[in-house]
Amino acid sequence: MPAVTDAIQQEMRDRPEVDNGVKTRRPHLADGSVFRHGVRANPRTGGDVWCGQGEANLMVQRTIEAADHHGRLRDILDAVRSNRVEEDFSDRWTFAREDFERKLYHKRLKVKVRFVELTDVIPVQSPETEIVGNLVTGDFLAILDERERQVVVLLTSGVTKLTEIAEIMGYRNHSPISKRLARIREQAARFFGVS
Repeated sequence: MPAVTDAIQQEMRDRPEVDNGVKTRRPHLADGSVFRHGVRANPRTGGDVWCGQGEANLMVQRTIEAADHHGRLRDILDAVRSNRVEEDFSDRWTFAREDFERKLYHKRLKVKVRFVELTDVIPVQSPETEIVGNLVTGDFLAILDERERQVVVLLTSGVTKLTEIAEIMGYRNHSPISKRLARIREQAARFFGVS
């Protein structure tokens, strides 16, 4: 929805203003300070945001560009396509489903397939992803390697014992998890500027 809102607002910004005699200026707050995040101005003319299939296609393209810019939509779609699960396919036979099952159930597969359910977390694409705290957390997770991110995800999803995390990740004991947690703490201290 944030991307749809951005695309619509961009379209509305191109509309001409109605002359109601209001001079464009920054409003003052009750304490006398100037509100810097908005302006007081004449309204813009109303109307359809799009009309017809051609303009609808243009708005879809603008929405995709906005979602890709803010929420990395193409990266998310690519991750979903490359990390499919059985529920992504219907019961009908297709080449894509056959390829997926061949990869998933291959006997000599070097990569172990593991599904991790994230409970009680905010979805990736939602209005809450715009909140500064989540953006900072997302930026921090981006600097971690895949295994370190998995440790953080398991900790935030309620698995708090190191031995359980080690078992889920395929380790024999908790020692590698302890070492990874120490590295995560060091990176967090550097990233957040904590001494």
